[in-house]
Amino acid sequence: MTQTPLIALIDGPLAAGTPGLARRVDLCAVHPKAAESPAALHASCMTAAIRVNAPDARILGLSVFAGHLTTSLATVAEALHQAAGSEAEIVHCSFGHGQASPLMAEAVAAVLAAGKLLVASAPARGAPVFPAGCAGVLPVQGDARCSSSQWSLLNLPGAQYGACPGAPGAPVRGASLAAAHFTGLLARACLNGGVEKMLQNPSFTGRERIGTKGPRAA
Repeated sequence: MTQTPLIALIDGPLAAGTPGLARRVDLCAVHPKAAESPAALHASCMTAAIRVNAPDARILGLSVFAGHLTTSLATVAEALHQAAGSEAEIVHCSFGHGQASPLMAEAVAAVLAAGKLLVASAPARGAPVFPAGCAGVLPVQGDARCSSSQWSLLNLPGAQYGACPGAPGAPVRGASLAAAHFTGLLARACLNGGVEKMLQNPSFTGRERIGTKGPRAA
């Protein structure tokens, strides 16, 4: 692959002037003041994190959060189907539903059947969330060992990969931002024709363990 990668970002509404925004499709009734909403901030932060590692990446914004970071399973499934039918190479989901659902599983399967990579955030603690918990998805959680250009192979029950969760005090951080950094790394690898090679060369292997000297592999 040599053309600039297109990433389907399923999130809040992105402003028209967002760097890299190719197109925006609203799958929910966006609030008139959406630009000032938590959903817009979240989407903007995800885009910025993706473009840290892939500054030329193009974004297909699929808005599922009207203002607050809540939406319906049906809306998420619709967005996934839209992404499956798009030209995007990577589909990004920095959110999770607490229960498995045939509707979600079917939509995820459509994305994967279309030959796309699907990245989703996964919490470091607690029960699995979806789509991160669906088969074939690349689940990512925060790993404090990683800089924005690094990733880890965790092979944990809830998350296969780890990436930079962002700095303390950032407006959005944790698994959401980690997944976005990982998506950017995949996009860069796509551009260079080396996703498989990238996934064979983690910066860290094994889960993170916090000790007196900082984070390290367990």
